[in-house]
Amino acid sequence: MSQSSFSPKYYEFLELIRYDIENSSDKTIEELKKPRTIDIPIPDNITVNEVKIDEKYRIKSKEYLENGLKKYEDVVDEKWKYFDNELCGEWIKINDQKDTGRVILYMFGGGYFMGSSKVSRPITFKLSEIAECSVFAIDYRLAPQYQFPAPLCDALAAYFYLINPGPEAGFKPFDPKQIVFAGTSAGGGLAVGTALFMRDIGLPLPSSLVLWSPWVDLTNSMASLWKPEMDKTDFVPKLTSSAYRTCTNIGPPCPMSIEFLDHVKILAEKIKKKKPNVVGHPSFTKIPRYHFYCANEALAIPYISPMLAESLGNLPPILCQVGGGERFLDSNILFSFRASDPNKYQLPKYTTTNFANSSFKNPTEVTLEVYDEAFHCFQAFVIDEKISQFSLKRAGDFIKQHIPNESSDEAESKSIQGKTNVQTTMNAIAINPNCEIRELDMEFLTCLEYENIGIFPDV
Repeated sequence: MSQSSFSPKYYEFLELIRYDIENSSDKTIEELKKPRTIDIPIPDNITVNEVKIDEKYRIKSKEYLENGLKKYEDVVDEKWKYFDNELCGEWIKINDQKDTGRVILYMFGGGYFMGSSKVSRPITFKLSEIAECSVFAIDYRLAPQYQFPAPLCDALAAYFYLINPGPEAGFKPFDPKQIVFAGTSAGGGLAVGTALFMRDIGLPLPSSLVLWSPWVDLTNSMASLWKPEMDKTDFVPKLTSSAYRTCTNIGPPCPMSIEFLDHVKILAEKIKKKKPNVVGHPSFTKIPRYHFYCANEALAIPYISPMLAESLGNLPPILCQVGGGERFLDSNILFSFRASDPNKYQLPKYTTTNFANSSFKNPTEVTLEVYDEAFHCFQAFVIDEKISQFSLKRAGDFIKQHIPNESSDEAESKSIQGKTNVQTTMNAIAINPNCEIRELDMEFLTCLEYENIGIFPDV
């Protein structure tokens, strides 16, 4: 691994984020969720249009989800079905840009309970410029008020909006192959979960998925989550028994937390009464409720934890960028290899018992990029850092590779720099802070042999 380092600005950002997290334990959920006052100037070359999506798209999405998630309904809070707020989003467009015939559907990160399209503007602005296309960033519903599958419902509704807009929308329908799903952290997990659900019910898939440190394992089962060396390189807290974010440890009481705990009790009683036969591991029920987003019994649902899906084959081409110094490192690597070779990586065993009958065994084309020592979603925080610019440039190239400019005869579909073999379904590389590319070090691949995948850790 390279001994080069990042700039002082990079480390200043890391310490600032750590400070904020360390001083958040005494805040209520409502305080944590409250958007910061961030004045992000809109560049002269960019136009931002905030829109409200017609409720008909969410109603259509709900119909698909009620049918497609029927076997999971006993472990899901039903509030997601009620639309007591509007689904909003914003278009980011480059002024006077020639129509390239592509669009990015962007999903923000924040653990499914924080974040917004506005806070994500630094990355969506830059992505629009680099990928030479419009970005549509949605404000999907958030936990704890709205649990799974509310974000999935909203993401699917946004997809329906893009492929079948009304005359008042102001744009022509996009062919699914003109659409890219992109997201950071939880938003990256949502992008994959949405694509998986669409694949499973037979909807046309987008052209590709661009993922920055996606949260693909909500069981938090992989070893990198508690490795001591990550204390120095990441801001995501170490996974220890005392750090479990359970329903009995969610900060000072507030109206939102009280309402959430009431819903937790109702759902727990329903699960106890129904005794649903949902795929999972016994370790899930040995601790109190762990996430705002879903009940423990739902952790292995593939649209919640895509890494645990029976198969990750038959998905659109994936670009997965992850920091070599972040706690999601192992899960991102395993997810990428499982997608690129579904037959070889049938893990964990309790979710792949029916793999022989799966209709989705074809390998997914994956480009995995590990950025030496970089922290979680570094692109979104140090947008002007050399390594961030490089990472986003590669994402733009990947997008253009899979949706060539309609009006251009140039060979945009050429492989992006660093791809070693266009015939393989896995292109795994490492990149150091000097933006130098090399083959992925074998030390990164030890997670592929990990024995407790998808099992809630006893730490």
